[in-house]
Amino acid sequence: MSLTTADPFALEPEPGRALAWRAGARLVHRSNIFWVFGSLVLLVGGVAGVLIQVVPSWRHLYLDQNLISTFQAPFSSGHILGTDNLGRDMFWQLVGGLGISLSIGVGVSLISVVLGLLIGIFGGFFGQVADAVTNVVVDVTWAFPAILLAVVFAGWIGPSLTTVILALALTNWAGFARIVRGEVLSLRERDFVSAARVLGVPKVIISARHFVVNLLPVTMVMVVYFIATSIIGEAGLSFLGLGVQAPTPSLGLILTVGRDYLAISPWMVVLPGVLLALGVLFLNALGDHLRDLLDPFGRIQRR
Repeated sequence: MSLTTADPFALEPEPGRALAWRAGARLVHRSNIFWVFGSLVLLVGGVAGVLIQVVPSWRHLYLDQNLISTFQAPFSSGHILGTDNLGRDMFWQLVGGLGISLSIGVGVSLISVVLGLLIGIFGGFFGQVADAVTNVVVDVTWAFPAILLAVVFAGWIGPSLTTVILALALTNWAGFARIVRGEVLSLRERDFVSAARVLGVPKVIISARHFVVNLLPVTMVMVVYFIATSIIGEAGLSFLGLGVQAPTPSLGLILTVGRDYLAISPWMVVLPGVLLALGVLFLNALGDHLRDLLDPFGRIQRR
C-alpha cells in the first residue's frame, strides 16, 4: 500500500537544519578533544589561580592597582583583557577567581561525597531503623536551601570562603546519599556480600571493602557534578555578598563589581560570565565522558 501526499517532504521527521544541529551537538558531546581540552584549561587555570594567591611574590599580579589606567578595554597595551575599576589586570583577576571558584568546588565536592557515602551506606545496609533515620535527615536537609544556610553561617562566622563551602556542602550531600542508598540496596543482595555476612565479617568492613569500591564509578561522576554546581552556587552567593570578600577574587565577586560599571565597561561582566559558562560546560562534558567510560552498559543503552 502506497502513501501519497502533495508535499514530498511531509513525511520528513525533522528539517535538514535541525538534523545538522543535532548531529553537531552529538559530535561535540562525544568528542574526546572537547573535554580533554576543557579539562586541561580548567586544571592549568585553577592551579595558576591558586598559586598566585599562595605564593606571596605573585600576589601583585592580581592585586596591583593603577588608578590612572582604569576601565581599559581588552587588548590594551600591557593588559590583554583590560583592567577593572581599580586598574587591576582583568586577566589575572579572572585566573585568581577561577582558582578560588574551583577550590570551593573541590572542597564542597569532597565534603558532600564523604557525607553522602557514609549516610547512604548507613541507611541502606544497617537496618530499617537506620534507613528511617537517614530518610528523615535527608528530608530535613533538603528543606534548607543553600542561601538560608549561607545567611546563618555569614551571621555566625562572617561572609568568607568557609561560609560558601559549608553552605553548599551541607545541602549537596543529601542527593548523593539517596543515590548511594539505592545502590547499596542492590549491592547488599549480591553473592559476595551474602558470603561475607555468612563468614561473620563486620558490617563496617563489608561497607569499606565492597560498597565503597563498587560505588567508585558513580562517586567519580558525582565529584565532577558537585564541582560544576558549586561553581555556580559560589557565584550566586558571592553575588549576594554572602561569599568571598575582596580583595580575594572569585568569579561571582568579579560579576558583582562589574554590575555597577556595566554601562561603561561591559567586559567586566561579560568576561567572568563567559568563563563561568565555559567552565561549567567543560565540567559537564567531562562528567558525561566519565559516565560513559565507567558505565559501558549504560552507554550502549543510551545510544
